[in-house]
Amino acid sequence: MQNKLEELYRANDDIIDLMKLIKSIGWKSIREQSIQRMFYLTKVLYAFVNENSTNPYEDYHFSVSISGPYSDLLNRSILDLKVREAVEESQEGDIKLIDQNYKFSKNENKIEWQKIIVYIIGLYGESKIFSFTINDPLYKEAIETNSQKELNTSPENITVKVLNDFKSAFEETLENVSEISKQEYLELYFEYVFSKIITKK
Repeated sequence: MQNKLEELYRANDDIIDLMKLIKSIGWKSIREQSIQRMFYLTKVLYAFVNENSTNPYEDYHFSVSISGPYSDLLNRSILDLKVREAVEESQEGDIKLIDQNYKFSKNENKIEWQKIIVYIIGLYGESKIFSFTINDPLYKEAIETNSQKELNTSPENITVKVLNDFKSAFEETLENVSEISKQEYLELYFEYVFSKIITKK
């Protein structure tokens, strides 16, 4: 029981942190489906970039839903934050932060990683992020087989392997990887990846 509560509190912290970060790209609110997709992407890309590190998003277990990857923990966290009046949801389904002083435990490593994800979303827009999850081979396989199993988000999954294939091809386009900053590398990498795997609407 205690572990479940700790997971819930960590999820609350992550969502509050996300809600604060999205303001930096001009979003006043966000839908639950977007939160689900963003954390799925956050977890998978963390496994890709930090292959030999423990994933700080291991609490989130995703399954397939019509609207995209779905984590019951994120759903429960959003409900808990509503009860605590930290966030509110409009009739249209838009969730926004209403308690700017809500106390949460900051995890600087997770905050820095989520900043990168939010930055990428700010560059490309949520529609492209959604397209990424739909075109994600792991997710497509689960849809096609009508699988109810948890989606594998470890470094061994299909998606990470595909991303590693893109990484090799991407680095071949650079003259010298060591001469660019991590921020520039990530920006150029995601530009390359999204140009290859996302179908324009």
